[in-house]
Amino acid sequence: MKSSISYKSCLIRGESFQRTKDGKWVPQYTLRRQDTKNQVSDFLSHQAQLDKTFPTESAADDFALQEAMKWIDKNSKLKS
Repeated sequence: MKSSISYKSCLIRGESFQRTKDGKWVPQYTLRRQDTKNQVSDFLSHQAQLDKTFPTESAADDFALQEAMKWIDKNSKLKS
């Protein structure tokens, strides 16, 4: 199951994946903007595939979510 979290004006979704069967997990996330009524945009706001790997999908998604929050914090135009 993929993890999602609402943070500031965005919905962050962890979308980590394995390059090979039984391989390590690569953290990846997508961001979608939310309006004042928490309606999520259909348009992708930002996506990142990160350079680390993890033994489990949940660990990779957790890392991706943390990195997405850092990205939002650094980009003032996405802050609420």
